[in-house]
Amino acid sequence: MSPTVSGLHLLTDSDVDALAWQFMHSDYADDIYADWPLDRRLDGFLRRQGLTRLTEDGDAYDLILNRVMAYIGVRA
Repeated sequence: MSPTVSGLHLLTDSDVDALAWQFMHSDYADDIYADWPLDRRLDGFLRRQGLTRLTEDGDAYDLILNRVMAYIGVRA
């Protein structure tokens, strides 16, 4: 991950892109979790990756969620 300021991670665009790509290629993007809302699936994915802080940082979480939704839009 990127450097921190006041203990919070600074995500670069490539960090966000990499996390969204990893999510899209995980079980959380498959039919197994299709009945879960997207934000719950992303939350589970990030926590499973040990990135709980990102689930608690609203700005970082929104960046990742928006990138995932953009990937879903391209995929559909």
